[in-house]
Amino acid sequence: MDQPLSRPGRIALALALIVNATFVLLALPSVALASGSIVYVAPSGADTPTCGSASQPCATLEAGLERIVHPATGRYAGEIRLAAGTYTYPSNRAVAFIWRRGVVTIRGGYSTGDWNTSNPAANVTILDGENVRRGIWMTNSTFDAAQCVVTIEGLTVTRGRARSDDPSGGGILNDSCTLTLRNVTITNSVARGQDNTNANPATSPGSGGGLSIRGVPDNPAVATLENVVISSNQAIGGNDSASAPRGGLASGGGLFAINARVRAVHLRVENNIARAGDAPGSAGVTGGIQFADGLGGGIFFALMPSFELDRAQVLNNRAEGGDAGNQGGLGLGGGIKIELSAGSITNSIIQGNRAEGGAGANGGAGHGGGIFSTSSTVTIENVQVLQNSVQGVNGSTVGGNGGGGGIYLIATPGAGSTVTASNIVIAGNSAQAGNGAAPTGGGLDCVDTQLTLRHATIANNELQGSVAGLGPAIRLVGTSSSAGCGGEISNSIIANHTGSPIYASSSIKPFTVARALFFNNGSPNITVAGSAPMTEQNSLSGNPQFVSPGAPNFDYHIQAGSAARDQALNSTTAGDIDGQARPFGDASDVGADEYSTEIPLAFSRIPRGVTLSWRTPPVLPITQYRIEYTKSAGASDALEGPSPITLSTTTLTLSGLTRGATYTIVVVGLNGGSEVGRSQEVTLTIWQHEVFLPLVVR
Repeated sequence: MDQPLSRPGRIALALALIVNATFVLLALPSVALASGSIVYVAPSGADTPTCGSASQPCATLEAGLERIVHPATGRYAGEIRLAAGTYTYPSNRAVAFIWRRGVVTIRGGYSTGDWNTSNPAANVTILDGENVRRGIWMTNSTFDAAQCVVTIEGLTVTRGRARSDDPSGGGILNDSCTLTLRNVTITNSVARGQDNTNANPATSPGSGGGLSIRGVPDNPAVATLENVVISSNQAIGGNDSASAPRGGLASGGGLFAINARVRAVHLRVENNIARAGDAPGSAGVTGGIQFADGLGGGIFFALMPSFELDRAQVLNNRAEGGDAGNQGGLGLGGGIKIELSAGSITNSIIQGNRAEGGAGANGGAGHGGGIFSTSSTVTIENVQVLQNSVQGVNGSTVGGNGGGGGIYLIATPGAGSTVTASNIVIAGNSAQAGNGAAPTGGGLDCVDTQLTLRHATIANNELQGSVAGLGPAIRLVGTSSSAGCGGEISNSIIANHTGSPIYASSSIKPFTVARALFFNNGSPNITVAGSAPMTEQNSLSGNPQFVSPGAPNFDYHIQAGSAARDQALNSTTAGDIDGQARPFGDASDVGADEYSTEIPLAFSRIPRGVTLSWRTPPVLPITQYRIEYTKSAGASDALEGPSPITLSTTTLTLSGLTRGATYTIVVVGLNGGSEVGRSQEVTLTIWQHEVFLPLVVR
C-alpha cells in the first residue's frame, strides 16, 4: 500500500522509438519557374507556367511554392495568398511540401475579388489531406531552425495522415524549422504506426496526430502557436502479432514536440486521442520496459529546452494503453504528458481529460488524468485542473492501479523532478483502480519530486476501487528516502474529501503543510506512515464558502463570508487566479482565489491613446461599466467621447489623446446604475514624440 506505482519507475522511455530522427532523402519537386514576393492561389486557378498573379492564380499550394523560389539563391522568399476553398494535391507527401531553406508565408482567408484583406471566418480556407497525405510538411536538412522560417495563418488543415514510413504529424509536421501558426485549426488527422506480424521489436509508434514538431539535440526546432485549435486528432501505435513483445507507443494525440522550443498562446487542444497498439497474446514487456503506452492524449512534450502554454484549454483528451496478453499498457497524461523538459503552464484550464490502461492479465494502469510530468522542471500559475480522471483497468489476474486523477509527478533514476505551482485549483478529479489494486492521489500524486504549492485550492477529488486508496486529495511518496517527494503546501484550501485528505509515506523528503484551511474532510488532516518527516503548521478550519463547487460549474471562488478571507501568513504571491491583486483586505486569502471587488484592468499603448481591457470579478453582479478619466489642463477629450463613457463590453480604446498631456483612468462596475466595484487607477502621459514610458498604476 505504501509503494509508489508499480511501473512508471521502469519507464525510461526509449525516445528513439517514439520518433525516427533520421531524415530520409526525398524526391524533390521541379525547379521553380519564377519568383515573386506574393503569389496568389485559388481553387478556380490553373497550374500553368505563368500562374501566380492576382488575375491568373495557381490552383495548388505546390505550384505556389515553386513560384516563390528566389532565382539567385534557390531559396524560398515570399508569401502565398490562398482564396477561400478546399485544396488538395496528388502527391503522397503533403498538400504543401516545404523542403527548401528560406522564408515562406502562407495566408488563407482571401477572396478572388479582394486579395488585400484576409478574413478567414468569411473566406474559409481548407487544406484537405483526404486521409492519405499530410496537410503541410516542412523539412530542413541543415537542422538549423534559422534556415527554414515558415508562417501559416488563417486556414484549416483537415483529414491529414502521416506517411506509414514516418508516422508523425498527421496534420502538420515541422522538422527542424521555425514555425509560426496563427489562427489555424488542425482537425481529424491521424498519425498511425505500422502494424507488424512477425514479432518485430521495432513496431512503429504513432506521434502527433494533429501537429508534430521535431528538432534534434542541440538544434531545437522552434514553434509559436497563436489562436490555434487542435481537435479530434489521433496518434495510434502499431499493432503486433500474438507472439510479439508489445504493441507500439502512441504519443501526443493532438500535439507532439521533441527537442523543440514551443510557445503557445490561446491554444485549444480538444477531443484528441493517443492510443497505443495491441499485441493480444504478448507479454507486454521487453527487457523489463513496457512500451505499449498511450502518452499525452492532448499534448506530449519530450526533451524540450523550453515550453510555454499560456491561456490554453486542454479539454476532453484521452491517453490509452494498448492491450496485451499479460501486461496491459499504461495510459499516462490524459491531457498533457511532459518528459525531461522545462517550461510553464499559465492562465489555463485542463479539464475532462482521461488516462486509462490497456487490458491484460495484469490490467494496465492509468496515471495523470490532467497532467503527467516525468523528470521535468515545470512552473504552473493561475491554472484550473478540473474533472480529469484515471482508470486502472481490471485484469484476469489483477487490475492496474490508478494514480493522480488531476496530476501525477515522478522522477526517473538520475534525473530530478521539480514542480512549482501557485493559484492552482485541483478539483473534481478522480483516480480509479482495477480489481485488487489501490487508487492513489485523487487530486495529485507526487513521487520523488520537489513540489511547491502556494495558494492552492484542492477540493472534491476522489478515489474509487475495490481496495481502499491513499490520499484522496494528495499522496506524497518516494521510491527511497533519498529520492522521495519533498517540499511544501502553503496558504491553501483542502476541502470536501472522503477520508484523510493527505497521505505521506515514510520515504518522503521533508515536507511542510503550512497554513492550510481544512474543511469537510475525513480525519486526520494528514496520515503519516512511520517516521515520515512531515510537518503541519498553523492549520485552520471553517467553511471556505465556494460559489458553486463540483458539477456542473466547478466554481471555486470564495464568497464574502468565507473562512479563507484574510488568513494567509507570510504570503508573497502578488495576485490571484483571476489576476486580482493580493491582498484585498488586511491579509491575503488562503486558496487560489482572493475575494475582491477590484476589476482586473490591463492596458496597452497605441499612438496617442491606450487600449483598455478588463474582466468581470466573479463575485460582482455587474451589468454595465463606466469608464471615467481626468486629464491635465488644456488636454482634449478622447475621440470616443468625454468622461464618463458607459458601455457593456469589456474593452475600450481611448484615441486622439493630446500629446504631452496626462490622463488618469478608472473602470467602474455598475449594477442598475449603482457602483459595485472598480479597478485601480491608471495614469499615463502621452509623450510628444511617442516615446513610451511605463504606465503608473495606483
